[in-house]
Amino acid sequence: MKKNTILKIGGLMKIIYKNIDKIICVSIAMIIGLSYINIYADTDNDVVINKDNDSSKSYDEQKKKLIEHNEINKPKPYHLFVLGGFGTAFPYSGDSTLNGMTTDVAKNYSFVPVVQVGLLWYDPDRWKHLTFGIAFVGAFLGNQSLSYVQGLQQMDNNSIMGGFLGLAGIVGYVTGKFVPYVGVAGGGVVVSLESNNINLGSVWGSWYSPVVGFNYLIDKHWFTGASLLWIFDQNLNGYHNTQAGIRSLNLNQVYEPLLTANIGFMF
Repeated sequence: MKKNTILKIGGLMKIIYKNIDKIICVSIAMIIGLSYINIYADTDNDVVINKDNDSSKSYDEQKKKLIEHNEINKPKPYHLFVLGGFGTAFPYSGDSTLNGMTTDVAKNYSFVPVVQVGLLWYDPDRWKHLTFGIAFVGAFLGNQSLSYVQGLQQMDNNSIMGGFLGLAGIVGYVTGKFVPYVGVAGGGVVVSLESNNINLGSVWGSWYSPVVGFNYLIDKHWFTGASLLWIFDQNLNGYHNTQAGIRSLNLNQVYEPLLTANIGFMF
């Protein structure tokens, strides 16, 4: 048994020895083939990766240039807005004149609706936290029967109504959703007077006011807030009606504290 095994091994060694050159050639060919396959695969991967990297780099550079030129991914710095408000005013004048004599003119209170239409600017890259606004303003000083004009007989029948038109400008400071602001407003006003159901006429004058308030941003469109104005009316002169015994009534330096609650929408 051992002899047969030895003979078989010896025969196999002879075969390998006689064909050693062929075996070496085949082995070398296989090694070269496998190496070529690996090199080709690595080269192909490098090409794909390089292509992806070049494409990504080119896209990033192009996107950066567009952002630098404000062409993409930067919101517009201005917003059109409309605002409605409602509040209470307390008009008063202690320097008015009735038939040449100094008199007081007052209203216990008056409900005042307010409308604003304007533009807000906010560019944090340029102005950091500051925001700016300008708006057309309209307000109506409602009629109340508790007006008082010293020297007129029946105070319950005296009434004052006024309409305001003008411009307002504000500067605000953005702190998250809370935006406090200060500003000024002014324009023209028309005020009508009645006494004992007798019309004393309507007179145009001017008005101006400091403005303080705040807005709270509900979302990217809606906001709410409050504002306080201290309105000064000027040049409301020339009211008269002989049937009411009024030769001349001049409303000098009428002031009206006005506090409103507001809600607005930005486009």
